Amino acid sequence: MDNTQKIRCLIVDDEFPARILLKEFIDKVPNLELVAQCKSGLEALPIVSEGRVDLMFLDIQMPDITGVNFLKMISNSVANRPLVVFTTAYSDYAIESYQLDVLDYLLKPFSFDRFMQSIGKAMQRLEHKNHNPQPTVVATQQSDTPPVTDDNEGVLIAKADHKILRIRYADILYIEGLREYVSIYTTSEKYIILEALRNLEETLPSNLFMRIHKSYIVCTSRIRALYGNQIKLDGVDGYIPIGKSYKDMVQDKLFNIK
Repeated sequence: MDNTQKIRCLIVDDEFPARILLKEFIDKVPNLELVAQCKSGLEALPIVSEGRVDLMFLDIQMPDITGVNFLKMISNSVANRPLVVFTTAYSDYAIESYQLDVLDYLLKPFSFDRFMQSIGKAMQRLEHKNHNPQPTVVATQQSDTPPVTDDNEGVLIAKADHKILRIRYADILYIEGLREYVSIYTTSEKYIILEALRNLEETLPSNLFMRIHKSYIVCTSRIRALYGNQIKLDGVDGYIPIGKSYKDMVQDKLFNIK
């Protein structure tokens, strides 16, 4: 995403103090632009339908229509649905939020630092979206069987929702941890699976994949360049961050920098 391009934001929350706090946070960030504040999903619908929004901060518990139902409605009716960050005082909706391909889940009250984590995710997702066709999302539910690998065939096997997914190592670009979920980005699709990133770190072959951040595992053969605390991957627009505790290992093993 062009650094000069502003991310157009929409606040949808029936509580006045929550709208004020989000507005203050948005105003602090130069590349964010607040398009509108709405008290309900019905009030926000025309704005979203016009395609004027890149990022929507959406409360869940609202009168008339809940945030979850509003999101389901626009997912079926709006061609270019904005990225969505749920903002709620209730943690009960975390699993459902990721099944709806929500970018992040902010549990009220949240800090400015936590808000900025969501903005960072939005910037990466928008940059990737602007340079790549929208991937197919396969959302699955967790099973009692953890993901396994078949190293002879070079595939990750994940059993979920009565389905068995076979994802070739060679197709995996990187994996992003999203609380209880992971998003596996491949050369053609994105798979969302209810699984811990730590489990995948232990499952995938270490000679092919490396954890470089608390939220990211990357395919090492696709790493092409190091830019400060970020790396560039083949097939991915933008950069993947390197965590502070992982930087020395990445520099040493991948770039022979002591």
